[in-house]
Amino acid sequence: MKKIVSILLTLCALICVCAPAGAAAAESAKDYPVIIVPGYGASPLFLQNEDGSLGEQVWGWNIFMDGLLDQLKQKFPAVLTGAVLLTLGSAKQIGATLGQAAIDMLGKLAFNGSGESVYNITTLPNDPALCRWDLFEANFDGDLYSEKEIGRVLDDYVPESQIFNFAVDFRYGAVHNAEKLDEFIGKVKEYTGKDKVNLYAVSHGGQVTAAYLHLFGDKKDVFNAVLTVPAIGGSYVAYDVLTGNLAFDEEELLVFIENALYLEQDFEWLLKMRPLSFVDDILAAMLPGLKQVAGLWESLWDFLPPECLQSAVDTVNAEECAGLIAKTTDFHNNIMANIGESLRAARDNGVNVNIVAGTGSAIVTGSQQNSDAIIHTSGATGAKVAPLGKRFSNGYTCGGSVCTDPAHNHLSPSMEIDATYAYLPENTWFVDGMFHGMTMNEPYARSLAMKLLFTDELADVHTDPAYPQFRASENMAYAVYGEFTNSPSGYIDSGSTVYRVTNRSDAYEMRILSVYADGLDVRFEGDYKNTIAPGESADFNVVGDIPAVSAARAAVTVTFELKKSYTPLNFRTFRYTVNNGAPALYDPAAPFADRDFTPPVAALMTEKTAGLLTDLGLMDWFSMWFNILLRMLMNLRSVFVK
Repeated sequence: MKKIVSILLTLCALICVCAPAGAAAAESAKDYPVIIVPGYGASPLFLQNEDGSLGEQVWGWNIFMDGLLDQLKQKFPAVLTGAVLLTLGSAKQIGATLGQAAIDMLGKLAFNGSGESVYNITTLPNDPALCRWDLFEANFDGDLYSEKEIGRVLDDYVPESQIFNFAVDFRYGAVHNAEKLDEFIGKVKEYTGKDKVNLYAVSHGGQVTAAYLHLFGDKKDVFNAVLTVPAIGGSYVAYDVLTGNLAFDEEELLVFIENALYLEQDFEWLLKMRPLSFVDDILAAMLPGLKQVAGLWESLWDFLPPECLQSAVDTVNAEECAGLIAKTTDFHNNIMANIGESLRAARDNGVNVNIVAGTGSAIVTGSQQNSDAIIHTSGATGAKVAPLGKRFSNGYTCGGSVCTDPAHNHLSPSMEIDATYAYLPENTWFVDGMFHGMTMNEPYARSLAMKLLFTDELADVHTDPAYPQFRASENMAYAVYGEFTNSPSGYIDSGSTVYRVTNRSDAYEMRILSVYADGLDVRFEGDYKNTIAPGESADFNVVGDIPAVSAARAAVTVTFELKKSYTPLNFRTFRYTVNNGAPALYDPAAPFADRDFTPPVAALMTEKTAGLLTDLGLMDWFSMWFNILLRMLMNLRSVFVK
């Protein structure tokens, strides 16, 4: 018997030794090299010498800033005159001067009507031996990194030798760059000896990657593809620029900058009181110069949302631009129109495609769309999205055909997004308040993206409650984060008995001044006197009744003080869906309602007074103080009731 057992054990050992490596231990996502497919303008561009070598650098954020300073020096008298005229109400001089500066700085980047570069422009070599992350600085100046902040995060998860930069001539269209990406993937596979790669795509890189998967997804060369804030369905910014439909949202832009720089001070309230409308006049005057440089870039035309293409075509000479129009029309009709089917086919072929998108902001250039300030949410994800400032009415039920499983809830807690229409309903995550290109600035989104890129732990949006499909941003610029602790993220039910407020600030202590609910007859009892240290939380008991209804909207506004900051008093509103009973009655004749509740203080004013305070940018301040007063009155009432 012992001999038989010994023989069996020997045979088992031989089988294990002789088995192929893949059978012994299948490679994980971390075993594959990562290619960063960068965002718009991230890759430097150069004139190419006749011998094929790199010549003068003609694009890069470093030379752009240097060139801008040089132009301002050269054109100082015209700039000074323009500034004086601007104070008198005319932006034409300053705008025309800056537009000419753009031509002088960037004129070599121009395209012709065929959709081709006028000058012989090239990128850094897409050679894996040169653009490997750990060798990049040795081969090229450190200023030439594309998406260096992303690289610095990725190298916390995999060796630098596993990370590669894909250089993109972003002026060209998605198909052109998708073909270049396919070539580069082949080179990286050969260089590393791996049969697959991982792709981390950003913005324009998301559109390029989507086009790549449409054209080459059946090659199965990609293991995980994470598309962050992707321009899959284009961007209304391109439409605004190409058609002159510019109405700059300075307040949204300032919040954008605060998030990008992790600013814990809030300055956008200054623009509520003094809108910088003259910026629109300057941009309008600059536009001819900008369009002379970039107006025929194929990528800008590929960025046009489908419904905007014809309007843009009508602004150019169709005969002179026939080549460009033909190429972008083919892209819109044959790739963009079918991108959902292509991404789903790629997943069926074993490519783990996942999307992380931002929502909840207006587009900074004027188009009124729910977006991440640059890419509209519907274009990034394919989801059905309510008009900006609106939500689906109470009782709304999802109606898309991409996911029809009644057990799957793809309606956002803000009731603004129906993801059953999305390209990938089961593999798309939405972060409310996350701005464009700031996945790495947002703790939740960064953690989510890394988990999607380097593991196979998240099969879909239902896998892990810690990574729900819809979540509010936790960027420290917002300072505060609130959630009901015993309910699914973003929802309110009978278990919503504790509301937890977290200080997301990195530098300032916080004191909660008020927690106020709209759509709920509750109050929040807790210690409003103690300070909360950075990273710490405070719990508030929810006292009152949660409505016995579902598919109804509610909101919680947290007013807080950031001690010793320049803007100590602020607030943030979190939007929820009540799921606690029979669905509310839906009225198809009124499919949308206002996203935000009317501030309680406004109910005490005449419509004219409320409008005046809003126009002056003072309504938020009145609302904050009124909410604090309400909280005090509720506390007094609770004392007397007891």
